[in-house]
Amino acid sequence: MRQERNSSVVYPSSWIGVLGGGQLGRMFVHAAQRMGYHVQVFDPEPNCPAGQAADLHLCPGDPSQAQNDLIRMANECAAITLEFENVDVDYVSQAAKHTCTRPSAQFLAVCQDRILEKKSMRDLLIPTTSFVHCSDAREAQDAGMQFGWPLVLKTTRSGYDGKGQFIVRSAEELQLRWSQLNSNSVIAEQWVEYIAEVSMLVARNANEEVVTYPLFENSHHNHILDITRCPVSEELQTFENQAQNICKTIVKSFDVQGLICVEFFITRDGRLLVNEIAPRPHNSGHLTIEAFECSQFEMQVRSLCNLPLPTPEQLKPAAMANLLGDVWTKGIPKWENVLCHPHAHLHLYGKQQPRPGRKMGHLTCLADTAQEAVDLAVQLRERLAQ
Repeated sequence: MRQERNSSVVYPSSWIGVLGGGQLGRMFVHAAQRMGYHVQVFDPEPNCPAGQAADLHLCPGDPSQAQNDLIRMANECAAITLEFENVDVDYVSQAAKHTCTRPSAQFLAVCQDRILEKKSMRDLLIPTTSFVHCSDAREAQDAGMQFGWPLVLKTTRSGYDGKGQFIVRSAEELQLRWSQLNSNSVIAEQWVEYIAEVSMLVARNANEEVVTYPLFENSHHNHILDITRCPVSEELQTFENQAQNICKTIVKSFDVQGLICVEFFITRDGRLLVNEIAPRPHNSGHLTIEAFECSQFEMQVRSLCNLPLPTPEQLKPAAMANLLGDVWTKGIPKWENVLCHPHAHLHLYGKQQPRPGRKMGHLTCLADTAQEAVDLAVQLRERLAQ
């Protein structure tokens, strides 16, 4: 007897779309194509990483063409997802009139505004850093008096990888930093002493299945993610259940369908605080490609298309090291120094112009322990420039 097809499932061989053409979109395209989907990418950059891999790259050159391309994608694709949180919310709203968009425009709007995001967490009784909204330098000075120094200032919109944010250590420094922010909408956050920065991926589909990955421990350099390791130390694993509960509360409360990442601080006094939410896959989740049975990008495809969500199972301890444009300082990196190692996995994003601080690729290493994987990743990355 023929089994009835679930009408809410987007089956392989269908067209699906992604808004944004960066490296996250590129890896989503690879995962979707391996599963038998055709993928359209919407991004104005002619040679963007995701566009290089996609079945079709819609590359609007002006606002009127963008509208036409967007409607075309929405009419041709059974479902559309995000790879970039600064996509115009109106684009997602317009696409939703013609097809399924996961996550929704409403959730994207929350994640794009740091004040709204923090207030939403507070309404759900989810702990965050203390914060106030500032529209001028005087209000930021008042925040410094209220919270003490140092103070973290961030533009409420558009900043990422350290852009649009500063740690301000005194009232005197604030005047300079305020002018550099060039915004009249800023969130001032109390500085917290933390022992670790961690993140967790969570996916939910239209059938309301929810799964979470384990915690990832992240270290940053110049506000850009440098190294991620998994599993985390035993001390940090004690926060796993609390992080899972927070992630599940967020996706259920906002009726999120898709895959998102929640970033946390673990403070010295034992609190788990939400820092930010990314409505998309995350740099810290790249190690899932080799280290887990189901990568974050396959999980994104599954949650987008309402396929079953398997419980993420880690195959091997792992570490991921970002490869920034700095690696190219001495010329073309010596890729053979990485490719000769059986437990190292190189990912390059197809970007043609390396610049300091620009994410050009990443390196994932597997080992018997997470620390051994970190040591190997750092060692091999250093050998690229030798």
